[in-house]
Amino acid sequence: MDQDAYNIFSALVTDETRRTELECRDYVHYAAFYLLPTRPIEVYTENEHRNFFGSSDFIVAARLRNDQGREENYAYIWELKAPQSFLFESDDNKNRFRPTLDFVKAENQLLHYYSEAEGNNNFRERYKVMNTKNIKIGGLIIGRSDRLAKGLGSSPLDEQNVAKALSVRENYLYATYKIRILTWDAILKAVQP
Repeated sequence: MDQDAYNIFSALVTDETRRTELECRDYVHYAAFYLLPTRPIEVYTENEHRNFFGSSDFIVAARLRNDQGREENYAYIWELKAPQSFLFESDDNKNRFRPTLDFVKAENQLLHYYSEAEGNNNFRERYKVMNTKNIKIGGLIIGRSDRLAKGLGSSPLDEQNVAKALSVRENYLYATYKIRILTWDAILKAVQP
């Protein structure tokens, strides 16, 4: 990514006047290497892959070396929400934070799109991933590190509780499928010239 493109992307990520999810999506392909578990031999990305449940926001298809050194094709499905979204909000119990509607919607979409892709021959043929075990849930790109929680107080305990809320989801819900939760500023850092 050149400096001019980076500057435009950075302005979209930090914009506070509107939701910029769709414009930011056009820059995610620059971070394809960051969205994969290992360096790709070959990579292909696509925005808005239509399926029965809607449109997957971002697909990264790549030829990777597996653990035995053999080359295999993989497809990773990613769901995007605006950098202006919050991940969590204060729960009724002031010591807990719960996912926002944006976060829950993104999780739900991602799971449905993955389920559809796994059983869809057209998806496997399109991305040349014939082995269903090589279709993977990539994760979510949502919010920014300064928008981890809506209503976040100035107490260090609040920050710990937000970290705990994310950790609980990562450990109990995401670990099995290696689902990643990334913020847009992490993507910015990954593509910085």
